[in-house]
Parts: sequence; C-alpha cells; structure tokens
Amino acid sequence: MEDVSEEVDGETVVIKGLKSKAIDTVKAQAAGLLNPTDWYVTRKAETGTEIPADVLTYREAVRTASGAIESAIEACSTLEAFMALYETPVDADDNPTGNAPINDWPEV
Repeated sequence: MEDVSEEVDGETVVIKGLKSKAIDTVKAQAAGLLNPTDWYVTRKAETGTEIPADVLTYREAVRTASGAIESAIEACSTLEAFMALYETPVDADDNPTGNAPINDWPEV
C-alpha cells in the first residue's frame, strides 16, 4: 500500500502505492468539484466582486471533505481498512444509508 523507491539506471524511481494513488484521485476529484466555481474567485481577484456565501460555504466543504478523506486514507494500516473506505453503508434491508467514506463529498 505504501510507495516503493527503486534504483533504476542510477536514478531513484518512486512507484506509488495504493494510498498515494488514492490521494491523487481525491485531489483530482476535489479540483473537479471546485472548478465550476473557480470563476468566482477569479472575478473577486480581478474586480473585487464578492463571492456569494453559498459558494464560499460549498468550496470550504469540498476542501474539508478532501482533507478528511485524505486523512482516512493515510490512517489505513491494513489492506482491509483501505478497502473499507470503498464500502457504502447500508441498513438492515441493504439500502444505502450514505456514501462510502472515499466518496463522501458535499452536494452543490
């Protein structure tokens, strides 16, 4: 699950493990969720026009979720714990009751 370093032709090559790959995916997902509202940030920087409160709240929620998901990935010490991040919680009737921890992103 961890990164591995190897010497190849006199250079160190890092082979990313499951955790690093999962964190890369989380960062890309967060960037994708923030992208549609990035123009508000650009407009604020260029013209001083305020960013709507709901947009700021959503963007902060995305960053918070990203941090929490990344922390959950880092905390995994076994493959089983890592795999559990992908399990969607269900009730007694097998109906989903929420998102898998790895996909627990805020809604727009």
